[in-house]
Amino acid sequence: MNKMILHLIICICFLYSSANCEQNFEKPHKPTYKEQKQIDKMLDERLKLTDEQKNYIKTNRPKHLKEMENTLNKMENLHTKIRNIYLLGIPKYQADIRTAPLKAELALLKQSADKQKQENRKNFENILTKEQKIEFEKIKQEFGVKHPHKTQN
Repeated sequence: MNKMILHLIICICFLYSSANCEQNFEKPHKPTYKEQKQIDKMLDERLKLTDEQKNYIKTNRPKHLKEMENTLNKMENLHTKIRNIYLLGIPKYQADIRTAPLKAELALLKQSADKQKQENRKNFENILTKEQKIEFEKIKQEFGVKHPHKTQN
């Protein structure tokens, strides 16, 4: 009976530490191919992109996507390492100490990802006409309303 209670307590502690870890970190979101195609279609329809603009996007997007994918993969690996430390079953203060450098590295990667997004958006906006820029601002506002948890860069 005592062993059963001990196992139950261990399971509860394990689940609590796992849930606590999940609350502290937001995993990076990688848009799926389908999501990206939907975004492309919507932008093309609403902005009425010219062939030249489409070509610019087609040639420059792969480079940006590769950079973002590398950054997001690094962030995901750090999330996994941090989560695994919390799942070791050690006291929270010890896990916090062990994860501090990883969290700092994660914060730097997030800043890098945000900077990459801003640069990509700036480059995209530079190829738009005045009318397209106005419509793009409307799209960004609509996206912000639909997804208030997302920060606009």
